[in-house]
Amino acid sequence: MSAPIHATVLAAGLGRRLGGRAKAALEIDGVSLLERLVAALRAAGVAEVDVVVGGPHQAVLTALAARCDTGVIAHRLAAPDLIDSQRLALARHAAEAPGADLMLTVADLPWLTEADLSGLVTTWHQRPPGTEAMRPVVAGTVGHPLLLAAPLTVRLAATGAGVREGLAMLGTRAQSWLCAARGPVDDLDTPEHLAGLRQALAPARVDWPPGASDREADQCPIDELQQNRRSLQAEPQSLI
Repeated sequence: MSAPIHATVLAAGLGRRLGGRAKAALEIDGVSLLERLVAALRAAGVAEVDVVVGGPHQAVLTALAARCDTGVIAHRLAAPDLIDSQRLALARHAAEAPGADLMLTVADLPWLTEADLSGLVTTWHQRPPGTEAMRPVVAGTVGHPLLLAAPLTVRLAATGAGVREGLAMLGTRAQSWLCAARGPVDDLDTPEHLAGLRQALAPARVDWPPGASDREADQCPIDELQQNRRSLQAEPQSLI
């Protein structure tokens, strides 16, 4: 019998290229990206969902996670980057759900659907023996989510590294799940991405709710932002 799948959504990004906004809070006709993602995960059979929050958007994201009825994993760092969130997610999962497989995903995937997730989950449950990691690949581009078998998640957490570095240390490669849909790779990083989303979804309202303004970024100490610029400059958005 396959292990259950628990999902952790990495939502603590600074959103600097979008004016310092909490990307997971962007709403499409009043429903946030986080709410849409959590609903799709649950419809695909992933019952347990946690959300990593932190930085200047922690209050907004914590309230949003409560609205989604998910668990919350909060950073102590003022400006966590993607690798910080990966480490925290791996450590928490290994400590609290070591018998469950882990699905890791970023929060800013407006086109990711229940069908995409169900296809990945079905392929994961039918994977060949010995396959410990799997991620969608769309036209040669690696996407999200990343699925990790329970034993591998525990070993990754023990390395203290991020996902990419940890997999390399353990000599593990993720199997590709070839996906035709763009949902796993079309994320929301730049004003151009946002403009394209609004154009594609018109006349739906695509906008930020009150509390997700660029003023949130001002609450983050500037030295913390500078220390964590590697999340914007050196670290690709893909988890691996």
